[in-house]
Parts: sequence; C-alpha cells; structure tokens
Amino acid sequence: MSGRRRAPRPAGRRRRVWAVAGVLTVVVAVCAVAALAFLRPGKARTTADRATTGPMSAPDGSERDVVPDACTALSQKVADQLTPGAERTEMDQATDADRHSECAWSIYGNDRRQLTVELRALTGDGTTGATGVATRTFGDEWDSDRAGKDLADTVKVRDSRGVSGVGEQAYVVYTVDNDDIGDAVANARLANVLVTVHFSGGDDKDGDMKPISSSDATNGALSAARDVISKLQSQS
Repeated sequence: MSGRRRAPRPAGRRRRVWAVAGVLTVVVAVCAVAALAFLRPGKARTTADRATTGPMSAPDGSERDVVPDACTALSQKVADQLTPGAERTEMDQATDADRHSECAWSIYGNDRRQLTVELRALTGDGTTGATGVATRTFGDEWDSDRAGKDLADTVKVRDSRGVSGVGEQAYVVYTVDNDDIGDAVANARLANVLVTVHFSGGDDKDGDMKPISSSDATNGALSAARDVISKLQSQS
C-alpha cells in the first residue's frame, strides 16, 4: 500500500493492530527505519506517460525540502469530525529538517475509528527532479493500491478511483478486511510532497462487527487529504 507502511488496524486483525498507544508508537518507530521502498517491480513508465494516464489536475505547488508536523497539518475541526474524542499519537514527528511526518487518531471500543496522516517530501534521484520522482512514486502507488498489492488474503479491494481537485494528483482506494473492518486510503501529490491518509473502522452491530461503509471511509479520507493539501497550498 501507499506510504511507508499501512495504517494500524483494530485488535484481532492481521496488519494494522489497534493496540495501546504506547505499543503502536514503538511498532511504527521500528517500521519507519525498515520500510523505505516506494517502487514495485514492473515496467517503468515515464512522467509524461503518467500525466496522461493517471488522475491529474493543473499544477499549483512548489517543491519543499521539509514537511510540517502531521499532527498539526490536519485541522482540529476535521480530526474531531472523523474521530471525535480520539487519542492522538505522534507516530513520526517532524522537525525543521524532516522530510517525513506521520500522526494517528484512534477510537477504541465498539465503534472503532483510526485516522492516520502521513506527509513525505521526496528528493530527486540525480537524473530526475524531486517533483518527477514524486510523480513517478505516486503512479506506482496508485497502480499498487488499486491492484491490491501486498495485501493479506483476508483483505479485498472493493473500490478505487482517481480524484480531481485534491492537489495535483489524487486517488482513493477502499478495502475490506474479512468483512468487519473497512479502510480507505487517499493519496495526493502537491509538487514533490505526497500526502497519504488512511481512514478505517468498524461498528459493532449487536455483537457483529460491520465495516465502515465505502462512502463514509472514502469521504473521510478525502476530506482529511483536502484539509492538509489546503494548508500546504496556503504556505506556498
């Protein structure tokens, strides 16, 4: 999935465990060191190819060397709407020199919600500029996410679509894990910055956990992505 790692999941599920905040922080810190690969195997496509085949709108961003703290990049209003009263965890706090930051908001109990916001400022690779690398990475993650690459057998892609009006490129993908947890990932690019949002959860219906609906999950993930992108644009 897009981003350095997938968002944690509710207790009892396979990849994204909703554990106590302290355990979550330790696990993610370890993962952040190990997981750096963005490109999946396969035939490479040029930046020009991606501009015509992927979701795209007019460029309006400038390249960045650092990203803001993800916990403050998302407005409190949107965080409260999606995860009211949630516990907030700084999974990877940005400093003045950081190109990566991630934050999570979690609600435990019968009605579970988890929201993660991740910001990545990509660098050039010697032959391609930072924005070109970000465009290429976005395209690879879009291909991977909608194809359900690297997902467990219990997780299935139920919906995927390109989105306009969120940064320069954006998409959203909805998956369901064993029919009890729904998860939407919204990925958006603004110049060389990728903003990746996971919004997942499930509701206890008389002892039977049901996944958050595709519309609720995707709309929630996209609203958070729009909010962060808007803040980045205002700082350009």
